[in-house]
Amino acid sequence: MGLPRSKYVKEGEEGVYHCFNRCVRRAFLCGYDTLTGKDFSHRKAWIVDRLRYLASIFAIEVCAYAVMENHPHSILRTRPDIVDSWSDHEIAAHWIELCPQKRRRKANPMPPIEEQILSLAHCPDQIAVLRKRLCSLSWFMAKLNEHIARMANKEDKVKGRFWESRFKCQALLDEAAIAACMVYVDLNPIRAGVASTPENSNFTSIQERIRAWQNEMTTVGSHSSEESEPALSVSTGGDSLQLGNTEDLLATAPKTVFIEQSLLDASADCRLCPIQSSSSRRGILEISAVDYLNLVDRSGRMIRSDKVGFIDADLDPILNRIGAIPKAWAKTISHFGSAFWLAAGRLVQMRNFADRLDKCWFKGLATARSAFA
Repeated sequence: MGLPRSKYVKEGEEGVYHCFNRCVRRAFLCGYDTLTGKDFSHRKAWIVDRLRYLASIFAIEVCAYAVMENHPHSILRTRPDIVDSWSDHEIAAHWIELCPQKRRRKANPMPPIEEQILSLAHCPDQIAVLRKRLCSLSWFMAKLNEHIARMANKEDKVKGRFWESRFKCQALLDEAAIAACMVYVDLNPIRAGVASTPENSNFTSIQERIRAWQNEMTTVGSHSSEESEPALSVSTGGDSLQLGNTEDLLATAPKTVFIEQSLLDASADCRLCPIQSSSSRRGILEISAVDYLNLVDRSGRMIRSDKVGFIDADLDPILNRIGAIPKAWAKTISHFGSAFWLAAGRLVQMRNFADRLDKCWFKGLATARSAFA
């Protein structure tokens, strides 16, 4: 039996959530339609662009995403502390940007944007409502899905549903669950066989982070080329940058620790929540960006080689720090979407979550016991 989302997604409380939904009608409306021979892959870019735009409007951070043929994944963190710090004028400005007023008749033209903002800012009751909406997971996903559905229906010249139902949502209760779900999302194209490496996984957050890092490393390398060898050798193939050897790159991490802050800043520009906290922004994990890239790269390699249960010794310290069990890691990230239902996390966190919902049991408790320390 399903539960209302309001039971476990609380307004005004910070939380991290894995959200996903699927297309209706035929199976591949976001990719190549074999029946009509049309390619709808360009819609994936719509979703990524919309995520970036909404992240600039809402007090909600995009931690990870992957856009597949018939379903997008996103990991979102609500930040009520950020929206509480916004002034009434900022709340009004964000809302007018998101929902501009409809154009009136020529005889009665719209007032300038600043006048609209000031008019709305002087309505305290309405501002209080909008303050909650700008930190609402449901409003974020509604503005994402409605926009994509309207664009797709207009392109197809049809009416009706584009998504099969409201979005599905899993609460990520601790760092171990967040890290496992982020790796699961970032490796979706590899698991589906549409990409061979993280840096070639189009429309994913891991590709965006790697490209931001590559751009920064290229800049630093050009500045330091006269003094020493660049920290990273970047080769270009086609229209996109590619890493020559990810393992060699990660092996040089101790020599390039100073790059991590630049990576965080670059991620901030592309509206992704940084991996590690900095003086200006809170991160999503308590591990470095280098460690996370290492985690994704090695985890993806394990899945592709079908070495289930085998964990490289270099990976153990990272997994131990985030509270995951190394021997179960491959299984956890391979079946994360089906292993958990409403929430994921350590057994204690899952038990507390069940108590909050007045439930004795729900799907995922057994996996939590075996997957997380």
